[in-house]
Amino acid sequence: MPVTVTRIDNYKNFGAAIRADNGAVELYATTDCGPRIIHLSEAGGENLFWTDEKREAVTRVDGLDLAFGKGDEYHILGGHRLWSSPEHVLNSYYPDDEPVDVSVTPQGFILTAPPQKGLGLQFSIEVRLDSAAPRVSVRHRILNKGGELVTLAPWAITQLAPGGLLVFPQSKQDIALLPDRVFVVWPYTDMGDRRLRWHDDFVSIRPDETKRALKIGTLNLNGYALYHNKGTVFKKMWAPLPSADYPDFGCDFETYTNHLFIEMESIGPLVTLYANQSAAHEEEWLLFPEPGELDEAGLIAKYGE
Repeated sequence: MPVTVTRIDNYKNFGAAIRADNGAVELYATTDCGPRIIHLSEAGGENLFWTDEKREAVTRVDGLDLAFGKGDEYHILGGHRLWSSPEHVLNSYYPDDEPVDVSVTPQGFILTAPPQKGLGLQFSIEVRLDSAAPRVSVRHRILNKGGELVTLAPWAITQLAPGGLLVFPQSKQDIALLPDRVFVVWPYTDMGDRRLRWHDDFVSIRPDETKRALKIGTLNLNGYALYHNKGTVFKKMWAPLPSADYPDFGCDFETYTNHLFIEMESIGPLVTLYANQSAAHEEEWLLFPEPGELDEAGLIAKYGE
């Protein structure tokens, strides 16, 4: 079945949107704000993403209004978005509330936001659906349209609905007496958190109603993570570069959860951009129907490498 792209006047409470499907997978993206993908599912299935249709999830960031003239509130909205890393109270929380330019392609579409006021960064997301399989390629691009040098890493953040199981492999290496992996922990993280489990070959998180935030990161040399929820396994993949310079003490993968959602985040290497230079980062998304109750080892065995 060929890829079908449809424009929609109003999708739930997010305004105008665009829809793409290939008979196996469907997704929606906002066009009145963003770039942001707000829905991902098997064809006709339930949305795997967490979304804030009532626009109640708000982060207040002092200085946003002074910097950008947009008020001091950042609306989280949910779904999949593009940020720049390292995280910064102003750069990261730039309100993505302006309409985006939409270009329809044979396999999907490209969403391009206006250049950010005061920063000169222009964010875009290109979505390409496979001709038949439940596979989506997502290319993220940050273009420096300002006059200043900027160092950043493209940061692809997917917010998923709670109630499932996230698992990612530990990157073991045989390097004799030297350490072979690093885990990064944020100050608010409780290492004994009941949601977090450390296994010999993988790490898992089961998000629940716990309000305290939890975040960890690592250099994931396997280049994938899995999330099983609502009868579907979502596999997020990217291409790790072992010798590259990554932010956050060398992380190319991070995960964050609270009582609302869980995030799967992949990050590209740090790059310094001159004017009119860009940085790109690509992910592959796969969906697998899985009605069974698999544990961590079962998910890795069946849907890992």
